[in-house]
Amino acid sequence: MTFIGRSTEIKKLRSLVKLPHSTIGVIYGRRRVGKTTLVKEAFKDHNVLSFEGLEGQSKQKQIRNFLSQLKIQRPDCKQCKASNWSEALLSLLPHIDSSSSTIIFIDEFQWLANYRNDLISDLKMVWDQYLSKRNNITLILCGSIASFMKDKVVHSKALYGRTHLTINLRPFKLKEIKLMLKGRSSQEIIEASLCLGGIPKYLDLFQSYSSLHLGLEELAFSRNGQLVEEFDKIFLSHFGKNEHYQQIMQVLAKHPYGLSRKELAKKAKIPEGGQLSKELSDLQSADFIMGQTPFHHTVNSRDIRYILKDAYCRFYFSFIKPNLKEIDYGLENIFLDIVNTPAYYSWLGRSFEYLCMDHGKELAELLGFSAVKYRVGPYFKSKSQSAKGVQIDLLFDRADNVITICEMKYRSSHIGVQIIEEIKKKQEVLEKTFKKTIHKVLITKSNPTRELIDQHYFHQIIQVEQLLI
Repeated sequence: MTFIGRSTEIKKLRSLVKLPHSTIGVIYGRRRVGKTTLVKEAFKDHNVLSFEGLEGQSKQKQIRNFLSQLKIQRPDCKQCKASNWSEALLSLLPHIDSSSSTIIFIDEFQWLANYRNDLISDLKMVWDQYLSKRNNITLILCGSIASFMKDKVVHSKALYGRTHLTINLRPFKLKEIKLMLKGRSSQEIIEASLCLGGIPKYLDLFQSYSSLHLGLEELAFSRNGQLVEEFDKIFLSHFGKNEHYQQIMQVLAKHPYGLSRKELAKKAKIPEGGQLSKELSDLQSADFIMGQTPFHHTVNSRDIRYILKDAYCRFYFSFIKPNLKEIDYGLENIFLDIVNTPAYYSWLGRSFEYLCMDHGKELAELLGFSAVKYRVGPYFKSKSQSAKGVQIDLLFDRADNVITICEMKYRSSHIGVQIIEEIKKKQEVLEKTFKKTIHKVLITKSNPTRELIDQHYFHQIIQVEQLLI
């Protein structure tokens, strides 16, 4: 796996070792985003003690496994039993070299802790009384369950004020994907990001294939393909067997333009109460879904629309899951047939809009107003609020009294003047509501026609390839 695009995180991790006291770093992020590999790369030249939690195992089995891992790395370790986490953690002390820095790396920390506070409380005691008194220890706690890592570790009373670095490791953006997929065409790089997102593990899988389509055919649409059962693996590790989480995601996959909380609860057949709030929060923390608030509303607004954010999950629900029987039966060329259908082109079009929404900062730089303070987000009114209803997925409300509205089109054919009528309706709504100058931008995969260019309707036209530079 490549480390292109992770240089900032590597520098931050290495800076911990240079501090004149012992430190704690916390890393969290979606599974397969490269957390473990990042730590290994950052500390490849250091003395590292590595531990990994076991999924779904008891506290005592976690402790035994912890000591077994220590014994493998330090054969002279004589501690083979511990009745609690304090004893297990104290067994580390004889194996910390006082003459050089030591990295203690605990991966899948939420599994090791069984999602409870016992380990965290004991870790606080051992850290305060022993480990922090050394000046050469860096403790890295890494986990894939963001809600646990944020609530129980970063913001916990036990470790409050003791963490020196927190990294929420995000998927790659287009520029990093281009560097990772060196030698691939712009078309393949963009389509790969639409289908798989910026998850390094997934992108790395198809490196050995001559094309993205052939890679996806084998990886996602053939028996034993790694991306066929990937959803079940990541989903179960995040949320166990709670069916509500999958119901929420499946419903959102069928409604790519999003649903309100009330609509979502009704369609997913889930009671609209406190439990739904927790489930939505967990899914958002894991970066699987996103709650969108209109840019002109406050952060605490209840006018929220939920969308399925994760690219692989959208691809899975749209194309892999509906074909699981055919895949199991061993049918060939399933995906190669899909790519020529209108449904696939339509899906790419909406996914392209998601991609642009995820590159707001980069678009502001391309459009030349990144130095101006701005708010970015969607604008929508339901039919109950507006006779016709209106939705604009990406606009910037700028401090210089301008609203930049972005129209995003992913087509193989040229973009013609017909698009002007679409934008005029949106422009009229915004002008009446906000009384600001409207700056119109077209973001497109294909070239605009000469007729459209001659109209000078759009202030700027951005080719998607510009986001790769």
